[in-house]
Amino acid sequence: MLEYEFMRNAFMAGSAVAIVGGAVGFFLVLRNLIFASHALSHVGFAGAAGAILLGISALWGLLAFTLAAGIAMGLLGERLRGRDVAVGIVLSLALGLGVLFLYLNTAGPTQATAILFGNVLGVSLEAAWALVGLSVVSLVALGFVSRPLLFATLAPELAEAKGAPLRLV
Repeated sequence: MLEYEFMRNAFMAGSAVAIVGGAVGFFLVLRNLIFASHALSHVGFAGAAGAILLGISALWGLLAFTLAAGIAMGLLGERLRGRDVAVGIVLSLALGLGVLFLYLNTAGPTQATAILFGNVLGVSLEAAWALVGLSVVSLVALGFVSRPLLFATLAPELAEAKGAPLRLV
């Protein structure tokens, strides 16, 4: 099975995403931000569709939109928790933008299907290596903030009293 390049690419990309997903998922569950993280995947869909519309790589559009939405959600901070309606509005807006971008795209329905449903067996070697690189960067960044993030998650009042940068974390 691993004699085929598309299978090796799929295992490399899937493993990288799974490792980051497990590490980040731990903090998402602790901070009760599961629905917000679900909304980020739809924001990423809109970014990928917009990037293809502009003629650039879908991966970079996905990354740009997801980072921008993640930073915006982070700036909302405590106001975002328990506000599933606000997250739902962002999710609906992102889905609407994604569908609009797909509608405006004249490249054909195959790209629309690939964006909407994906195909791990269709990951190119370059995209797999890009995912591995992004995964390493994500894990290193999480390694730097994991201790203060855990402290701020479990005991926010104590972390604030100790001078932990809660807004930054």
